Amino acid sequence: MYLILALKIFEDDKIAYVFDSSSSMSGTMAAQIKTQLNAVLGTTKPIFQDYLTQQKFTPVSDSIFMNEFNLESIVVFTPSQSGAFEKAATLEKVPDQTASVLASLQNQIPSYFAEVEATRRVVKVPFSDDRIFIFEKVSDETKTRNTVFLVIVRMSEASEMFRAAMSQKMYLISQDGTVLFGPDGMPGKKLQETVTPSFLKGSSAKVAQGAETDKAADGTDLLVSFSKAGFGDLIVVTTVEKEKALGAVQILIRKSLIFFGILISVTIILSLFASSGITQALTQLFNATKKVAEGDFNIRVDVKSTDEVGSLADNFNIMAAEVSRLLDQTAEKARMESELQTAKTVQETLFPETRAKIGPLAIAGYYEPASECGGDWWHYCQIGNKIFLWIGDATGHGAPAALITSAAKSASTIIERLNISPSKALELLNRSIYDVSKGRIMMTFFLASFDLDTGELVYCNASHEAPFLIKKGEGPLKKKDLVPLNEVNNPRLGQARDSVYQQTSIQVDEGDSVFFYTDGIPDIQNPGKEAWGEREFIKALIAANKDYPGVNDSVDRFVVSFQGHRQGATLVDDVTFFVVKREGLN
Repeated sequence: MYLILALKIFEDDKIAYVFDSSSSMSGTMAAQIKTQLNAVLGTTKPIFQDYLTQQKFTPVSDSIFMNEFNLESIVVFTPSQSGAFEKAATLEKVPDQTASVLASLQNQIPSYFAEVEATRRVVKVPFSDDRIFIFEKVSDETKTRNTVFLVIVRMSEASEMFRAAMSQKMYLISQDGTVLFGPDGMPGKKLQETVTPSFLKGSSAKVAQGAETDKAADGTDLLVSFSKAGFGDLIVVTTVEKEKALGAVQILIRKSLIFFGILISVTIILSLFASSGITQALTQLFNATKKVAEGDFNIRVDVKSTDEVGSLADNFNIMAAEVSRLLDQTAEKARMESELQTAKTVQETLFPETRAKIGPLAIAGYYEPASECGGDWWHYCQIGNKIFLWIGDATGHGAPAALITSAAKSASTIIERLNISPSKALELLNRSIYDVSKGRIMMTFFLASFDLDTGELVYCNASHEAPFLIKKGEGPLKKKDLVPLNEVNNPRLGQARDSVYQQTSIQVDEGDSVFFYTDGIPDIQNPGKEAWGEREFIKALIAANKDYPGVNDSVDRFVVSFQGHRQGATLVDDVTFFVVKREGLN
């Protein structure tokens, strides 16, 4: 009865372990798929924005596209007069390849667009290979015209990982059960042909991660775990045959039977010898536990027996070693956290005072990083009769991005002394960023100089979010009074060492303000993972400045607006903005 009970407990524990390991595997793969696909959209986002702004692919878009080796094509579809989407433009590495691909999908394309209309994002693998088709619907600022971008990207490594899984089978599926990546012969088929898990139907479809026991089509018991990727409707599924997972139980039964047979046969003979050995082993364990209680985790016991006492001694040694390792790891983690805190403190010194008044120009700003160290940076300085206004956003956030902002700050300190135009300043700053990152980390940037005498604002943009000039009118602020400073748009800093930058100018009259910001503001999410979005961002900007307040009130009102949407949720990107206003000398 004891053996049966032990085997039952072992079987339950083994199943729990398999569920835990397979769930961890599916969760890890889901996170990796999400990260890779988000990285693809992060790379193509400037291309989307460039096309929507210019209504064509510019050399900047072509340069970004050609530098991403895993991107095959980007196709733009716009609605025709009949409402159907038609191809408007294409970026491709192999000429005419995309046309043949779309021709082969002409029967499926209408259904894909119907899904895009419903969900805004659709992920497909129509050819059962390593090519992923991402359909992304993007609306213009008025939300009246939709554009669908098709991104074709190769994910060879991810496809190979799903195909080469050995101890368990892994599948990347859509919500309807279609297998996108998986073992040989499965891509393109329905998972329901092999197994029909409950999470693909009913209320369980809303669960993000879980595990269950199901039967395969041939009656085999399977241990199934799943994890939603959080990108489109993608789900990572792992399956393990229950019989194989519990193979160790059968081995345990055979060994236990042999052990009990031998034990019964030689119990009397070994009892006299065993008592001495067991007593000695237990004494060692007792003394060792006292040492552990005193804080000595380097103690080890030397028990060579193969019985339960020997296993206990081995487990004791493992436990002591693990505790010692965890203590060292905890100390190392504390050291790293201390270093990160120090880095955060150092980075905070890169930013200027958040409130300032220089001549007729009032300045107020806000900065909040998404992690200990951020990739955003803003700055202002006076050179002669001009005030220079700096804002930049390095790729990603965290320590690597923080290093780039430090390099930008160091370079700007030298550039300030040269008294040069914004375009020439960005050319020098671009060389500095490129020499530091070698093109691996880039930075969008916007630099403007305000003439204290004339009110002229000369600016140069390196693919950064265009600031808004807020013109003071007779009545409350309207959307038409927001003037985007987007007359020039240049390559990102660090993209190429010899980039040339163009600049332009605009007049800022007394009472006018300029709102500078980074792209982390529209991306602010609430606890339900819902992004604030461009529309709400513009509405909040207008509301905060409807009566043309001072810069301090403008910043405080805007912060209240986005914090009301955020509700304490974790930031997905750094949040940085500042407001300058020409108030006059009084």
